[in-house]
Amino acid sequence: RYFDPNLRCLFQPANGQVTASTTTAALPARPDATVSSNAPAASTKAEFKWVKKDFAPSDVDCHYNPEVASTCQQPLVYFSKYFTEQIFEDLAEFTNRYVLQRDGAVLATTKEEIKIFFGMLMLMGVLKYPRVRMYWQTATRIPAIADSMGVKRFFKIRGALHISDANEERDPNSQDKFWKVRPLLEAVRSRCLQLVPLEQNSIDEQMVPFTGRIAAKQFVKGKPNPEGVKVFVRCSFDGLAHDFEFYQGKGTGVSKEHAHLGLGGSVVMRLVESLPKAQNIKCYMDNYFTSVKLFLELKKIGILASGTIRGNRLAGCVMKTDKEMKKEGRGSYDERVSQNDEVVLVRWQDNGTVNMASTHLGVGNIGTVRRWSESQKVHVDIDCPEVVLDYNKYMGGVDKLDFIMSLYPMRTRTKKWPVRVISHFASFALSNSWLEYLRDANKAGLLRKETLDMMAFQTDVANCLLNSNKPQKKRGRPSNDNSRTVKKKVPNASPLPVSTVRYDGINHWPQQVNMANAQRCRREECTSKSRVRCRKCNIFLCLTSQNDCFYLFHTK
Repeated sequence: RYFDPNLRCLFQPANGQVTASTTTAALPARPDATVSSNAPAASTKAEFKWVKKDFAPSDVDCHYNPEVASTCQQPLVYFSKYFTEQIFEDLAEFTNRYVLQRDGAVLATTKEEIKIFFGMLMLMGVLKYPRVRMYWQTATRIPAIADSMGVKRFFKIRGALHISDANEERDPNSQDKFWKVRPLLEAVRSRCLQLVPLEQNSIDEQMVPFTGRIAAKQFVKGKPNPEGVKVFVRCSFDGLAHDFEFYQGKGTGVSKEHAHLGLGGSVVMRLVESLPKAQNIKCYMDNYFTSVKLFLELKKIGILASGTIRGNRLAGCVMKTDKEMKKEGRGSYDERVSQNDEVVLVRWQDNGTVNMASTHLGVGNIGTVRRWSESQKVHVDIDCPEVVLDYNKYMGGVDKLDFIMSLYPMRTRTKKWPVRVISHFASFALSNSWLEYLRDANKAGLLRKETLDMMAFQTDVANCLLNSNKPQKKRGRPSNDNSRTVKKKVPNASPLPVSTVRYDGINHWPQQVNMANAQRCRREECTSKSRVRCRKCNIFLCLTSQNDCFYLFHTK
């Protein structure tokens, strides 16, 4: 198990824990490169000479020591680095254009309304009603959502959501099946590439759940959401994503310069392009990607690697058979080192046989893992090579990100794949934003009780999007018409606004409320009562010549 105190729960990764060798389906092809799907994979011929000895690499210490920020920012600041103002403007523009082209009607949405729409999605992800319409129904109504936008308007925007022109002329030679959402993907990826990587990184697959029609849909057995669109992701071991790439179907994904590595190797070489070279940064991957040739290519550029490896990719290495390993029992192992001491292969007997390859760790210092003994009916400790322990410790980065995204997903049922991908990457950006915040909070020395968990972080961003730049509605009659005064019941204690809204300096207007009993001023240092309310924050504040709490409350 992995335990991260900031997640506040235990997490058992789907594929990160090595307990036995597994076989997976043949590797599909992949995007952003255009070599034939028949490009050769890593050769299985005996191109290397292997020796049975202890692995003793010369230099495996990481020389990379980046500077990390130590100042915590507001949640919306982190999220806005992924979903920029330009993204919201483009969403509004192309959504309007799509409705006009499709229906001949005018939707007239704005970037402010699109922000409100995403704020509603985030809040829905926290509350998790089984049906979207329940947020507006009388018995289950949520004012923060229902008062922000009508249900018909919400579904109209969701059904038309676009980030590019659906009718634009495209390059006939382009193989990009995700061009409709490419501007958003590039904006999110651009921010990911700016993040400071850690020493340990993992590369794995992520699924965008979708059961509708799309050309590049995959079915990956063993995933929590096996059906959908496949994305290759590189994360630090703490789950923070640094790069990603979509799989676009058969016949794509193999780079010309890396054709000898096959699909998996080509993907890895592209995902590590932004990593510092010659620093002995370490990458972990599963047998989907691992090959001896790939690890040698990575070592040439100063990146070390470890991963599970398939039995048909051992590059001619003869090791103990599965039968021999099983006879020796759980905890037995076999080690082979390439003649030039660059790569080590380790076979370990757990409940099944596990094959590992590495350029920085072999059997090393033997540790132990706890397993259940059927014969003794108790848990027993068995020997475990250091390379397996190290892999289990650092491989789960992408699975951690998947887990965080699954906590409060911005997911609604839709038949339109662009809407599904947009909502998935909004959740992706939000989760990455929280992980950025955690890094800064830990660096700044914040206590756990002072640190926002994922639910509080997502709720904060949602409230900011629902309230930031929210236009004031004109209510009642003009000010010169005093023929009727409508009295409204004022709640005794409205919650204080989040600091991002409190100090934004937008639409904070005082309102004189005609009421019998004055309300307590909500500024922290004041104990007076007032009949003046902030229209945006919906709280009472003093506004007199002696007490200007209204100004002081909204000023840092």
